Amino acid sequence: MDKSTSQIEYTIAGNMGNMIGQLSLQIAKLQTAVQQKNAENDQLKIENETLRKKVNAHESSTNNTDNRQKHSGN
Repeated sequence: MDKSTSQIEYTIAGNMGNMIGQLSLQIAKLQTAVQQKNAENDQLKIENETLRKKVNAHESSTNNTDNRQKHSGN
């Protein structure tokens, strides 16, 4: 193996190593972003459920008021 072939191989290996490192970093960033979005999504689900319960309670209260008014003759 001559010196020029060896240099090309080292250059290619170095470039591949750099590419692998960059891709690993991008993957880590994407994984972090997905975790953050999942946490946000979980929080929104909790808020949604809380609001749904409030709406259901309000609708139930409104229905009870309507029923009392119908039965009282108003």
